[in-house]
Amino acid sequence: MKRKITALIFVFLSITLLSGCWDKVEINTRGFVIGLGIDKVSEKEKKKDSDVVKVAFKIPNVAMLGIKQTLTKDASFYWEAQGEAIDTAMNEIQSKSPFDLDFSHNKVIILGQDLLSDSDLFRQALDGIDRNRFFSRKLFLLGSKEKAVDIIRVKPTEQPIIGAYYTNILRSAVRNGTVVDGTLNKIIKDINENKAVVFPLTSVTKDKKRTDINGAFVIKDYKLVGELTAEESRFLNMVIKENYNIMNMHVNYKNVPVVYNITSTKRRLKVREKDNNLVLDLFIDTEGDIIQHKLGVKGMVANDKGIREVECLCENKLKNDIKMLITKLQKNYNADVIGVRSYLYKFNPSLYKKVADDWDHYFADMELNIKVNSKIRRIGIVR
Repeated sequence: MKRKITALIFVFLSITLLSGCWDKVEINTRGFVIGLGIDKVSEKEKKKDSDVVKVAFKIPNVAMLGIKQTLTKDASFYWEAQGEAIDTAMNEIQSKSPFDLDFSHNKVIILGQDLLSDSDLFRQALDGIDRNRFFSRKLFLLGSKEKAVDIIRVKPTEQPIIGAYYTNILRSAVRNGTVVDGTLNKIIKDINENKAVVFPLTSVTKDKKRTDINGAFVIKDYKLVGELTAEESRFLNMVIKENYNIMNMHVNYKNVPVVYNITSTKRRLKVREKDNNLVLDLFIDTEGDIIQHKLGVKGMVANDKGIREVECLCENKLKNDIKMLITKLQKNYNADVIGVRSYLYKFNPSLYKKVADDWDHYFADMELNIKVNSKIRRIGIVR
């Protein structure tokens, strides 16, 4: 009997001691950082000689989600600070903010062009992001032609929190291949393996009411060396990974414009040596549909011969466009963002050892052998 009473007392004491949160923080006093911008501090902006980076972010006004009346109707609060490191600037904001800052929900970090153009400062910033235990490895890194803090200030009509706005767009865009993958994991992996990487490029629209993700920045040896257009970014995605709903191809067949919608792509890559030079064998397979040509033109792509001729036109156009992209990466930027170096290191170590010390020369002079195979699976409704 005594044992049962003792056990009951122990259970009731445990319930009393374990219930509740000893470190409870009310949700309306938490500052959930969703979207963060980092810029290089100019000489005019410096408040202290040691200031090198500026950090800015928005915190959503979670009090607006409740039923009680709030003191302000603003959807978010903007904060910025300067410091000699990213963490220093964030601590500066924490010391002045009435919120308990929480960076675990942050999904997007925007880096300004001036910072990306300074190789030493960019390496420091990237290291600070990589080491921060609160940042997810799946967060997106974006480059910006404008100041990153100016991007953070934008209030899109559809979503006033810029970080959430980007997250919703990037998830589907990266999956479909319309935007290059700029997750932290991939950035760190590519820059370590290939010494080059691409960042999705964002900018403010003319009406200043929203932002676009359009094209990509090319980074080599931790420094901005150039950029790719939106179309070139899609071709790059076609080269480096499998994609879906990636783009529409426009070709002219018998003086009639035909639109080929690419619904899926597959790629195979091989690197070999020929006459003391590298040769890239690139095989691209695409599948898609005819989604438009011209009303009233009958039978043009409704037979095997017409379909095959359109397929050949698409293959030639894709081959030329991909060749132009890779040549631009070779001759203009000498940036291996397609993974040739990584391929050799993994699958042909003997050849890698031979070319590694003079990699820039070998990559720039690499011969291209591109083969494209396009298949039209559907031609739409025919009446």
